[in-house]
Amino acid sequence: MKIQLERNLKVYPHRLRCVACQHPFYGGRTRVLLRHQHGEIVGDVCIDCIRQGNTHIQQQLKERAIALFKLPAIPDVSPSPQKQALELWELATSNFEIPPFYYWWWQRLLILIATTQDLEVARRGKGNFRYGQSKLPRITFTKEESPFGKDN
Repeated sequence: MKIQLERNLKVYPHRLRCVACQHPFYGGRTRVLLRHQHGEIVGDVCIDCIRQGNTHIQQQLKERAIALFKLPAIPDVSPSPQKQALELWELATSNFEIPPFYYWWWQRLLILIATTQDLEVARRGKGNFRYGQSKLPRITFTKEESPFGKDN
């Protein structure tokens, strides 16, 4: 499981629901996504859950999995509550770490710089967009990465 910070081309006008705590929140120019190791998006994570740390997120996912296990099987519902519970439990028991504060804000600064560059390109009228999408990469946090090299 990994945490990914992704820049949006537009601000989400609607509320998002945190995959961990299930509380609604408003999205902004950046989204914090929880992903499986193979890249599939699990959902958005609110800043409150990020601040409380990875053990909080894992505990919230476990509580949701237990609640889903207790639900009766509902025909014609895909995926079933039990299958959802198994996926949440698998995520909750996998290892991941939330990046340190300074690295988090460094990545947000990079996204802000990229947004500013996109605005400058749009102002000048140059075609740096392809199919309505910016050519900017997504930023993914993994445990091995360090913004200051291996020595720090």
